[in-house]
Amino acid sequence: MILRHRLRNAFHPRPGTPGRGSGPRPQASDIILVMMAGLLVIAAIFKILQG
Repeated sequence: MILRHRLRNAFHPRPGTPGRGSGPRPQASDIILVMMAGLLVIAAIFKILQG
């Protein structure tokens, strides 16, 4: 899925970039996408539990 591919790219630095400590921080848009994905998952679980 596109979302899973996006999440993998957000957490693992691309080859050629320095490690997480000295490398640039993830972009704000990536963080927002991850948070939105988490909210969608939580909402789906909540709906399933409520029936």
